Amino acid sequence: MAVVALILWVLTAGAGAYMLMAGNAARRLAADPVRIVSTPDRSAAGPVTDGGRPPPIPRTKVHSPPGEHPLLEFSHPALGAIGLACWFLFVGLHYRPLAWISFGILVLTVAAGLSWLASNARAARHRGDGARAAFPLRLIALHGLAATVTVVLVVLTALSASHG
Repeated sequence: MAVVALILWVLTAGAGAYMLMAGNAARRLAADPVRIVSTPDRSAAGPVTDGGRPPPIPRTKVHSPPGEHPLLEFSHPALGAIGLACWFLFVGLHYRPLAWISFGILVLTVAAGLSWLASNARAARHRGDGARAAFPLRLIALHGLAATVTVVLVVLTALSASHG
């Protein structure tokens, strides 16, 4: 059962990665439909001040647009990858605490993913354009269903590992 959970977890991560790429591509297209490519500056020397030092680095504060949460966009895939690595170690080593560590990381991953989904839906409602998030709905459903089955398999495997 642990190997089946591992395979399903990998498939869930693959669906999530595909959804992330498709959503980012759709978001870029919506933000900038015509992209002009400029040639980069190939000069070897950078600008310097009168004292021969490089100019000071401008410090800008970055604001994310409504509906985009960089911490959630980073933490959900990162936690999923870390949990998958722990589960992979559990499958290979059969060290029982790794099953529960993986389950804990999986719960955090699900919480981050659900809050990311809720914030995207809230931002789409707030914009009032009737559009949902940039992510395709069928991929959201597939990813969520695979994640649900993965959580169930991980719990059952961790319970059987701690009793056996």
